[in-house]
Amino acid sequence: MILASLVKEWKLLGRDLHGLAVLFVMPIAFMLIMSLALSRDADPHTGSRIALAGFADDAVNTALAQALQKENMLVESMPSEKLAEAQQGLHDGRFQLVLHNPNAASEPLAESRTLDIYVPPDTEPSWLAAVKGVLQKHYTEARLNAYFDGNEGIKIRNKRLPKSVRNDIQKKVDKKNAEQFDTVSAFLQKPMLAEHYLSEGGGAVAKPNAVQHSVPAWLIFGMFFIMIPLSNVMALERQTNTITRLRLARADASLLIAAKLIPYFVINQLQFAGMLLLGRYLLPEIGVPALVLNGSLWPYAALSAAVSAAALGYALLVSVCAKSTEHAVVLGGGGIILMAAVGGIMVPAHVMPEVMQQLTWVSPMSWGLKAFQELLLNRTGIVGITLYLQLLAAFSAVMLLAAVLFYRRQLHTQVRF
Repeated sequence: MILASLVKEWKLLGRDLHGLAVLFVMPIAFMLIMSLALSRDADPHTGSRIALAGFADDAVNTALAQALQKENMLVESMPSEKLAEAQQGLHDGRFQLVLHNPNAASEPLAESRTLDIYVPPDTEPSWLAAVKGVLQKHYTEARLNAYFDGNEGIKIRNKRLPKSVRNDIQKKVDKKNAEQFDTVSAFLQKPMLAEHYLSEGGGAVAKPNAVQHSVPAWLIFGMFFIMIPLSNVMALERQTNTITRLRLARADASLLIAAKLIPYFVINQLQFAGMLLLGRYLLPEIGVPALVLNGSLWPYAALSAAVSAAALGYALLVSVCAKSTEHAVVLGGGGIILMAAVGGIMVPAHVMPEVMQQLTWVSPMSWGLKAFQELLLNRTGIVGITLYLQLLAAFSAVMLLAAVLFYRRQLHTQVRF
């Protein structure tokens, strides 16, 4: 009896090759993707493109630029009059960061002002923290070197002076040293760097927060899971022989699919609106910054429609091709998780190595997330997300076309009497 049961179980498992494949393929694929995504071990600041604006031929700026270049950073020095031009370079790809030093080496150390850092709103937080550490280290060194070069102190050139004179000089030296120590101590206690985030239009915006990534990321992830209820309906059609009645009624596959998609499209829009409302009103109640939508709501509505179209196209193709609900959940759900892992949903793209950051472009979830960040951070409006809308629309069109062809074939071949 036990042997017969074992044989039966092995036979049943053999009939579900897709489920067995997922048990082995999914963990391996997920392990490889996540390992690569978190394998960035090079110094984040290496190769950074920085514009250094300040007084021309200033000793501190020259020393700072040389020190940064030794850190494998690409530094372009320019006078303060070109600060606006450097800021524009943040959005055309020339620079990743603009550093403005309003101080001259000849100015008193006690009168030093804070250095201004200008970056785009979508700057990687980990990269910015690493670069700020390097900037602060080398600027402090260059500024103090310039200060002490101009303050040699009191020198005693005659060692045969009377003791009283030497004591008097020693007191003056001690007083001078104390003044220098107090000056240096006050300088080190001052805020050295001030961050400014500039939108693509050049206006200053608030510092980005984690909510501006997490809410859009998991919203997009959730919209793609519309596949589960849709696959249930498609499987139920086959099980109840509804597809035969549709064939006898000479129903057109395109019209049938359009009728199926409209209710699920509405559900996606409710998901979208609901998550944004939760981000706006619920998160502040638990001590998290609120999600604030910048600009007009029209670009967000267009993005919601595009993401929904992509999610429904994928869901419909999986539902049509799957043989059962379980088959659809295994294959479709696995595909969604892989798209999320590759697309920067589970692990933000900015912590990935460069190769993985480029790989995110293959995931439609990444297109939606990048579009969201353009709207929330750079405030580019509909013009800034046109490329992502086109990619999502093209993906949706390909998926829907394939689904219509498969469904039309099913109407002709899966008719039962």
